[in-house]
Amino acid sequence: MIFFLNRGLILEQEVVRALKEYFIAIDVPGLYRNFSVSVTCEHPFARLMLSASPESEARSLFPVVVVTTEEDSKPDQLSGLSEAAAFALEPEDLAPGKDGAPSPVERRYDMIAPGMLDSLRAAMAASAEGRLYGASRLIRRRDRISIEIWAENPQLKNEIYEIVRLFVMGHMGEALAAHYRRHFEELAEGESPLAIFDGSVGGQRGGNFCADFGAPLHGARIFFDAEYAIEQAAIDTEIAGAKYFEAEATNHVKGIEGAAGVRVAAGLFGGRGQGPGGIEGRGGSDGRDDEAAGGRSGD
Repeated sequence: MIFFLNRGLILEQEVVRALKEYFIAIDVPGLYRNFSVSVTCEHPFARLMLSASPESEARSLFPVVVVTTEEDSKPDQLSGLSEAAAFALEPEDLAPGKDGAPSPVERRYDMIAPGMLDSLRAAMAASAEGRLYGASRLIRRRDRISIEIWAENPQLKNEIYEIVRLFVMGHMGEALAAHYRRHFEELAEGESPLAIFDGSVGGQRGGNFCADFGAPLHGARIFFDAEYAIEQAAIDTEIAGAKYFEAEATNHVKGIEGAAGVRVAAGLFGGRGQGPGGIEGRGGSDGRDDEAAGGRSGD
């Protein structure tokens, strides 16, 4: 039986979180005492289109900062790379922590159902070696993020635009990488799971106007490209031993064709004295280093 474990990222939600923390840090509520600036992934226009009284509801929705993902793609310059690792899943990797804390597997893979955990534990208990074998692959993705600012007051819109633009050009990349790195503890020192490319940052301070909802709304937009890592692991319960592992398990993870950069790393989640999530044997299929490492990069 094959189990798939996914470690993903909804980047627009992380950008919203970072912007909210930034607004609190610079005291936006104190700066604009007469306004409540909200940050969201849900576009208020969609809500107003369904409202019976959009004009009155608009007063409670603006000013607003809206974060959306315009495009999701794989970086062209990394299309030939395959970062893969083979591993053994140990019993302690599925054991709950103290006081009901999540198991190492649950901490690493955030898209896992309780029923799958029970099935993995049952499969491990039935295995001859008391462990399960699998292969994981780190995948690089690139998103184009759009940040819209809408307000009835054009001066307020311009000031919020400047506040957001300074953060995007300044500390946002580091803030996102620092938060997201906690989910990628196997990365080498100085290697970043997320980067914003300076050359991709652009915007439109003015020229956007909407009067469809009975209130004059002035808009602005900032956009940028961000690259980040996600992971999928495939666990094959029919693999009986490490000596058969590389030839069988890696076939379940797309893009892993040979043994280069792939070797058994027992204790993927720390069962062999490594730190939580410590993957060994990861590397490009051609031996090159990942160009996305190192945080903020030039375009």
